[in-house]
Amino acid sequence: MESIRAVITGDIVDSTGTTGNYKATLQRIADDIRQFQDDRFIMDIYRGDSFQTISDIPEKGLLLLLIIKAGLNRNSSQKEGKYYQWNARMSLGVGHLENYPTNNEIGELSGEPFVKSGRALDQMKDKGQLITVTTGVEQMDDELSAVCPLIEAITDRWTSTQADAIYLSLLHGTITQQELGKELGKSQRAIGKSLEAGDIEAIKTYLKRFEKSIQWNFKK
Repeated sequence: MESIRAVITGDIVDSTGTTGNYKATLQRIADDIRQFQDDRFIMDIYRGDSFQTISDIPEKGLLLLLIIKAGLNRNSSQKEGKYYQWNARMSLGVGHLENYPTNNEIGELSGEPFVKSGRALDQMKDKGQLITVTTGVEQMDDELSAVCPLIEAITDRWTSTQADAIYLSLLHGTITQQELGKELGKSQRAIGKSLEAGDIEAIKTYLKRFEKSIQWNFKK
């Protein structure tokens, strides 16, 4: 899939009411993604509460989006008795882009996946959507327009505790519940309950389908 890239354009929901340093959190998420999923992954944070990412592993685009979502959610906080859930509105665009940043900065780079991602994000605010994916393949986009609201419904129910386990599960891929428990300092049973409540197996099943669909539709 040479020169096919995945671009995510996003903004923090209710950034003025969010407590804590979400910029530093986004940077840590990007560092984790580079370490465990895509060593060329780039994230730019701009205009205060907006961000954009690029990956040259397009079949992982939806996975990376959900890692970002879970990574934000796990940092949700409480202040003066009020619960602040960290969330982001994100649009994934997949398409042809010949050049890839060589200086770890997206800067003024533009092209097909940027246009798809940016236009969809602009439309999402009016529709109240939080997740969209645009590939330009009609049959795939029709499916995604039906699946994304389901994914959104599942992921928006994640608690910060569930997101803690889900984040690491998505990030590492093959990590066991026992290993997750050890890393998070929780019992395997507690981890299992968090993953089950977060419908992680259903999410992973569709991520596999998404990966195969991208490979099929954008094969060389």
